[in-house]
Amino acid sequence: MLALAMLLGACAAYGPYHPNTATEPLNSVRGPSDGRYKMAFIEFGDQGSPLDESQRAAAISLIRKAERPLLFVYIHGWQNDAASGDTCKFEHFLDTLSRFPEMRERKINLIGVYIAWRGKDLTVPGLDLLTFWNRKSTGGEVAAQNGCLAAISELALATRAPDKKLHHCVLMGHSFGGLVLGNTISHSILDASSTGERSSNPWDMAVAFNSADDSISTRQLMSELDNIYKYDPVRHAYVGRSGVLGMVAPIDENRPLLVMLQAENDQATGGFFPIGASLANLVGLRYHWTRVSVPGRNGEKVSEKEFETRTPGNNKYLVNYQVVPRGEATPPPWLKGIENRAVEANAVHNLRGRIFYTSTKNDGHENKVCSGSTYNPDEKKPATGDEVWRKWEIVYTGNARVPFWIVRVPKEIISGHGGLWSDNSIALFTALYRLHFPVNAEGVNVLPSTTQIPEAPDAERLNKDKLAGE
Repeated sequence: MLALAMLLGACAAYGPYHPNTATEPLNSVRGPSDGRYKMAFIEFGDQGSPLDESQRAAAISLIRKAERPLLFVYIHGWQNDAASGDTCKFEHFLDTLSRFPEMRERKINLIGVYIAWRGKDLTVPGLDLLTFWNRKSTGGEVAAQNGCLAAISELALATRAPDKKLHHCVLMGHSFGGLVLGNTISHSILDASSTGERSSNPWDMAVAFNSADDSISTRQLMSELDNIYKYDPVRHAYVGRSGVLGMVAPIDENRPLLVMLQAENDQATGGFFPIGASLANLVGLRYHWTRVSVPGRNGEKVSEKEFETRTPGNNKYLVNYQVVPRGEATPPPWLKGIENRAVEANAVHNLRGRIFYTSTKNDGHENKVCSGSTYNPDEKKPATGDEVWRKWEIVYTGNARVPFWIVRVPKEIISGHGGLWSDNSIALFTALYRLHFPVNAEGVNVLPSTTQIPEAPDAERLNKDKLAGE
């Protein structure tokens, strides 16, 4: 009985941690007194059902009241929930963005939604490590049910309502949250509307950090995208292959449907995950594997075990981009901010190619901001010291060239499994944001529409012109 009592005492609370009540109808919403950003919680149980239906309604209400919403929807990973330190780090991310002068000058309504699930169910140090597979299974269950996708879709649709003067919806996921994000939206990415239009998702951008999923669904998604799209170097776009059913609009080469960022020194996904997957297969007496095609390899086939035992960012058959160093740099003279200035450098102007800045040592200094789940938005943040400016470039390295990037990232930018909130990681994320949403000469966001992508040369017209000139 004592052991049972101790075990029950070690279990994390089920939630919700931020319930709305009659006396506190907006308990699931928080932010600074000046309103420069708002942050809302939406919590889910182990079966993917919302723990408080009013939380989604409160978040949507925030968006509906905003004229120029910039929405970030974040799904956390293993060992986190709606009351962990990750909530503080996400809010610090929002606060960092809100403090840049451009946000105020353009009157952007910055909104963050923290989608929470029980990424932690044991609180005893050491024992909590034994929950890896249990929590992975729970993350898969949350993604498989309708609640999470419905919440994401409703938030995104509210963001792009006809009355909005500007709108962007960006999805983010980490670790098992990357698993939830990828599995939740992958079917929507491949879906077609009743008019035959493909990839008509209501969100604009999706980024997963150090995804802790196996590579099976990722390989399938990349294979399907490789069947639908081909890369056109003349148009700098992914265009529909001949014979594909439905309306396949070209996609700008810098606006992939999904991006996965993988830290090169992430031991959790690069070391622990394949060992755990192999042990699970051994215990389960699993020995038969189908041979499946490798995306972009012209029919080459390998055992599906290569994808079941490795995460996408650690799979040599799927990684197609790499962040490479391009030397030291000096900060642009026009910067106005004082904290993590590379974010401003990457955000204000369009990137040249895929070259971006970082400006700090990746030594964990930003972790001092958060000692728990509570964040003080009114506390004055000091200027970032010991700046080290560097240039980096995102380069294509091989494998399937489709609108789905899997990018290996050096430890100087994202260090380890939990390094997504480092200053340099946010600088990289901001660079991806600017690639997705370029600005015009006045610094105003302009989405690259299909009309801005050069049309493919008309072969018949070219031949007629050639004959006429002979």
